[in-house]
Parts: sequence; C-alpha cells; structure tokens
Amino acid sequence: MLDAECEIVGAQYSKTIIQNPASNMSLLREQRRAIGRAIVRSARSMHDVVFGKVSLPGPDQLPRRILIIRPFFLGDILLCLPVAQAIRKARPDAHIAWLLREEWRDLIEHHSVVDEVIPFSSSKMHGVQAVGEFTRVARVLRSRAFDLVINLTWDRSSIIWTRLSGAPVRIGIEEYGRPRLLSLLCTHTVVAPERSQDDRHMADFYFEPMRLMGFEVREELPKVVPSEDEAENVDLLLDSIPGKFLLIHPGGRLGSKRWPVERFEELIRKLGEKTSHALVLTCGPGEEPWVATLASSLPSGRGLFVPNPSLGELMALAKQAELFIGNDSGPMHLAAASGCRVVAIFGKDPTRWKPLGDGHCILGGAQGLAAVGVEQVVAVTMVALDRGGRFCFRS
Repeated sequence: MLDAECEIVGAQYSKTIIQNPASNMSLLREQRRAIGRAIVRSARSMHDVVFGKVSLPGPDQLPRRILIIRPFFLGDILLCLPVAQAIRKARPDAHIAWLLREEWRDLIEHHSVVDEVIPFSSSKMHGVQAVGEFTRVARVLRSRAFDLVINLTWDRSSIIWTRLSGAPVRIGIEEYGRPRLLSLLCTHTVVAPERSQDDRHMADFYFEPMRLMGFEVREELPKVVPSEDEAENVDLLLDSIPGKFLLIHPGGRLGSKRWPVERFEELIRKLGEKTSHALVLTCGPGEEPWVATLASSLPSGRGLFVPNPSLGELMALAKQAELFIGNDSGPMHLAAASGCRVVAIFGKDPTRWKPLGDGHCILGGAQGLAAVGVEQVVAVTMVALDRGGRFCFRS
C-alpha cells in the first residue's frame, strides 16, 4: 500500500516539475507532504498490527488520573479548555493535570476543572540546561502515574513527554498536513488534513481526541475566572474611573494581526466623544512603549491605562467591562472566556479563530485589516452598547 501511494504521488510530483519547473511551489509542497503522510500513516498501521491496538476508554469509562498537554499560546490554551471541562463533567472525581509553560500557569492554576498544573521553564535553554529541564519534567510526569494523556500539540518535546509519562493510553494530534513519525509514540493520533481543507473552529479540532473516545460534540465554551486577590486588585484600579467602561487592547503577539495604531488612537478619541463610558486601555509585555502613546488620547477623568496586567487581572477587567475591543489575539479569547462581549478586528478569515459564544461582533476578515475603518468600529460599538445586557454562556 505504501509503495503504491508513494508511486502515484511521486509521479504527479515529477510531472509538475517537468511541466512547470519555476512555479506552483505550493502544489509541490503539498505533494511532498502527501508522500510524508503516506509513509507515516502506513507505518502507524503496521505498528498497530505488530504491537496491537490499545483500547480507548469511553465517556463512562474515563480513568481517574488524566494529563492534558498544551504548553503554549494563550488563545490555543483557552480553546483547549473545553477538553478539560468535558472530562470533569463526565467524571467529576478525575484528577486532571495540565502541562504548560511557566508563563501561562496563572491562566488555569485556579481553574475549577484542573487539579494540578505542571509548569516547565519557558526561558530559552541550551545544552546541559535544556537536557536537565527536559529530564526533570519527564521524571515529574512519570511519578504521577497517569492513566491517560491527551496531547493537544504536535510539538516534538510534548510528544516525547507523552511517551515518557508511562501512561498506557496516549492520544495525540497531527500537525495540519504534516504527520510525523514521532506520532508513533502515541497509542492513538487524530488525523489532520491540510489546513486549507479544514474549516472547523480550532476549539473543535482540539476536541477531536474526545471524539475518538466517544464524546459526540464539543458542548462547552472556554470559561475562566480570576482569583479573589486579582479581582480585588482590579477593583482598586477601577476606583479611579466612574461607572461602566469599555476595555481596549490594541496589541497582540503577531504584528501582522494588529489594526494600525493610528486607527486605535482615532477610535479612542471618538469613543471618548460619543459615549459616556470610561475607557480602560491595556497591553501585553513588551508593548508598553507604543501603547503608552495611545494613553494621551484617553478622555480626561474617564480613562485608565493598565500596562501589562497579569492574566488574572485581565480576566477581572474583562469580567466587569461592558465590551472588549481588540485584535484577533489571545486576549480577545480571554475576554470572551471571561464572559465579556467582544468586538474583534480580524485580518483574515475568522472561521477557525473567532471568539466563541454569543454576543460578539467580528470586523474585517478576508478583506484584511485595512478594510476596517474607525467609523465602522465606532458604529458597531454604539449599537452593542445600545442593546445592553450581559453576555451569558451557553451550557
């Protein structure tokens, strides 16, 4: 089977090169990936024949000790939370642990569905340091005696940790269009097509391991709450502004996803004129210098700049805000998961990354960031405020 698949794909690949040697590189890349997929999936089939297929537990048979691995990226971690929420609902007494980078531990350390956070250093390590940290994490995982590991990333280290955990059942996911031989370290793997062929929301893609175990559909929305201390810190900050407020976050990890800063400046000025709401401006680490320039546009007596709040403080701000306005980013997903209505500015198709839940408005999309005008954002914001009401989670 493997020889036949590779022969067909290889023939198509060679024909394309001969006919059009200087173009159509995306097609050639896809053909190379197709060969890789044929190799990996055939190897996986042979592995199952030789070593036998491990049985998966059903929703009513989940084991008690379960590890979820999703180490990085704020938005992705949030969109993986429905997996933990579904496990908790199916087995309330389960011990659910989550492995992630140290910088994100505050995101879920106090979450009701997670019993244990296993952090690892996110600093760039090399040589002996990197090996030492990798080994330390492997020992911690092994000592926990997990029955089931659900790895929601295709990161190489995470796949190896999945195997070194010693769990008898290990579920992983493929990278879009690029399965790896390392996936053989998992007992089961979610097969992923090319990204362009999959229009599922990423939360539904991350939920696929649950579907392998018999869960029908993702019913849960990501939900987060701040700690009491963080909520109190935010209450003290908000004492300096009157009444209701809008939360504006102009940053984001990827510069290509950011609406131009001069448009945010104009937006802040116009919202200050058109609404009586206070405006709270926030930013992430490293964004303070350029976001601080926007603070001068905040309305006098009704503006507050909160540079680099903790994740819990951002949750608390979003929980009290009437509306969140920002780019396609992790903080956008955090605001939605905190129960805040969102006005999200997208520079690409939002189908797979839109904020989950009701009451949100998405601007831009396939037309790009340049197509989103300030007046459009102002108009949508005023309509949202006129409708009033709080965003409520669906169960």
